[in-house]
Amino acid sequence: MAGSSKSNVKDFIQWALFGFLIALIVTFLLGRRDRTDRIPTQQPIIKQGNTNSISTLPIISRVQPFALTNQFGNRITDKDLNGTPWLANIIFTRCPTVCPRITQSVSDLLPDLPESLKIVTLTTDPTHDTPEVLDGFARLHGAQTNRWHFLTGDKTELIRLAGTDLKLTALPKPIAEQESPNDLFIHSPLIILVDREGQVRASFEYNLPDLSDRIQNALESLQP
Repeated sequence: MAGSSKSNVKDFIQWALFGFLIALIVTFLLGRRDRTDRIPTQQPIIKQGNTNSISTLPIISRVQPFALTNQFGNRITDKDLNGTPWLANIIFTRCPTVCPRITQSVSDLLPDLPESLKIVTLTTDPTHDTPEVLDGFARLHGAQTNRWHFLTGDKTELIRLAGTDLKLTALPKPIAEQESPNDLFIHSPLIILVDREGQVRASFEYNLPDLSDRIQNALESLQP
C-alpha cells in the first residue's frame, strides 16, 4: 500500500508539471500572436480635422437672370456677378435703425475680404431710392467702391430677386406698427453668400463678432 501511495504521488506531480509546461507554451504562443497583430501598419493615419471649419456648403437656391440699376446709373445683370462669389443684403435708405448698421458692418469688412468679392445691396423702397439717393447713402456709410452695387429698379424684379432667389425677407410694415414715418419695412438683416455660379450657399447675421472669419472660411470652402 505504501509503495502504491508513493507511485500515485509521483504520477500526480508529473502530470502537474506537464500541465504547467503546456500552460507556459500556450501563453507564449498567444503572446507572440498578440504582438504580431499589433505590428504598426504602413497605412497612413487620417487625422480628424477641425470640426468647426466649413467643409461643405449646401446649395440653398439659385439666382435667376435679372437686370437692375446701381448707384452710378449703370445697368447691372446677373452676368456681371457670375464668375466670382458675391455677398448680398437688403436695406432702404430711409431706414432709421438697422440698415445703416448693416451697411457699416459690411463696409468695415471690406479690407479683410478678397478684392474679387463683389457686394450687392438691394433696396426695398425703389420709388424713393433712386440711383442718386443710393449713391448718397453709400458715400455716407463708407461704401464708395466699384465692387459694391446698390441696386434699384423694377419693384417686382427686386422682390423676386430678394425673396425668391436670395431668401431675404422684405415686407411693408403695417401702419399701426410703425414707430416713425420712416419705419416703413420689415426686412432681413442677413448677409447672403452667393457662389461664382449664382447659387446661394450661406447666410450670416450682420452683427456677429467673428463675421469676417466666418465669411472667409465659407469662401475657402468654395474653392475648387
